[in-house]
Amino acid sequence: MKNTLAIATVLLLSFFSTSAQEKQNPFREFTIAEVNYVNYAKAKFQKNKHTGDVRFSEINVKFTLPKLLKNKKTVLLSGFEFNNLNPTFSDASTTTPKSRGFFSIAYNIALRNPLGTKGWSYIVGLKPTLASDLEEKISSEDLILQATALFSKRANSNFTYGFGLSFNTRFGKKQIIPIVQLEYKNNNWKTKSYLPAYIKHYYNFKRSQLGISLNVNGNNYNFSNSNSTNLDLDKLSYSRINIGPEYEMYLLKNIKLNIQGGITVGKKLDWKDSNNVSVLDLSPVNKSFFKIGLKLVK
Repeated sequence: MKNTLAIATVLLLSFFSTSAQEKQNPFREFTIAEVNYVNYAKAKFQKNKHTGDVRFSEINVKFTLPKLLKNKKTVLLSGFEFNNLNPTFSDASTTTPKSRGFFSIAYNIALRNPLGTKGWSYIVGLKPTLASDLEEKISSEDLILQATALFSKRANSNFTYGFGLSFNTRFGKKQIIPIVQLEYKNNNWKTKSYLPAYIKHYYNFKRSQLGISLNVNGNNYNFSNSNSTNLDLDKLSYSRINIGPEYEMYLLKNIKLNIQGGITVGKKLDWKDSNNVSVLDLSPVNKSFFKIGLKLVK
């Protein structure tokens, strides 16, 4: 896990030289690349009459390149996303903790285009995703095509709103989720939200920002059943809600450090069978988390 994080960090920093050559800036302070490490404190879970402990971590890496097309209006966004989930379980019936690794690899492609001159625009995107423990050959069960469509209006220089639909696994299962976008700025204060998945309220200083955020994330992983309990385990439904203060500052001209801590609620670690029925729910109680990350912006 440490090696994965180190490699991701090196890739992020080395990517700076390429992104700096982009002359077109279609967004204000657009995030070109980021790498994050999230650690979750040990928490108890209950399985039938038995209790145990689980602790886990996440590594997230994302690259996105914007390109202004020849019409000087449409922006093409393309990039890759990598996620690594590492839960470790222990209880009185086992002499050593049991760990599993789960991976998600996705390619993102989207188009953002203005609609007329009244401030409306739309963005449509596709996200082919592989989500698996990668312990067996890749199959169709490992793949899912996620998609998003969002229409937004810039009402004035301080307020933007929008609405749309997204088909994704952010809440631990495949489902269609309605999206409401709200962005508001008042002097140095800003609120940015894509409900029901994300909301952040913060204050901008000259070279940093401080605020509070809520973020929902998750996935639906296909995996090989190597357990000895004779259970029909086929998928892991994982999701969590992180809430807490967040601080971000510039380390260099285009590189930011992001730190966040707080509490994780609604954690789900639910093993399901081939019929998508819950078989082994090891979801832990609410506990603290800590996140540290780097962002490359332009």
